[in-house]
Amino acid sequence: MAFEQFYRRKDSVKALAAKSSSFLFQRKQLFFGTVIGLLLILFFRDYIKDAVVLLILGAIAVLSTVYKRFMRVPPAVELVTFSTVMVGLSHGPVAGAIFGAVVTLAAEIFNSGVDAFIIGYIPARAVVGAVSSFFPGANIVHLGLSMSILYNLIAQPLYALQSDAELRIKLLAFVIVNVSSNFIIFSLLGGLV
Repeated sequence: MAFEQFYRRKDSVKALAAKSSSFLFQRKQLFFGTVIGLLLILFFRDYIKDAVVLLILGAIAVLSTVYKRFMRVPPAVELVTFSTVMVGLSHGPVAGAIFGAVVTLAAEIFNSGVDAFIIGYIPARAVVGAVSSFFPGANIVHLGLSMSILYNLIAQPLYALQSDAELRIKLLAFVIVNVSSNFIIFSLLGGLV
């Protein structure tokens, strides 16, 4: 009887040791992962800060078109142009172009608005992001207005080529509202940034 109790205790001690060693191993992984994460943050904090700012700008731009999901109208009032111009100005032509293209695609996907005309929207927004970077000293309102017009000149010919008169009226309304709203957005927010 005493012999059986000894082996049960020995098995329970082995089980306890196995549990505690796996617990310590998990804690070591957590500890080393934390140390590596902190070192990465220490060495790459500027890049991480920029990435976080770009993610926030992108999220705001995508969410600014959320009304398109509920009302089937083109997103003429949006912050995608503003954020694309700001990224182009602050991070250069490549970052501006990539940001504009990715955010435009993300906004279309998020709002279930992917259609054939996206082949005009994405390149137009990329051009806006790239071109805006070449005018760092420009008046932000004039630059924003110019980039809004440039976007519409590149993106809207596909609509203009349609034979449907209703689409042309929608196009005219979109361009007027888009350029006007971007003028207001750049006037209000341009000075803050």
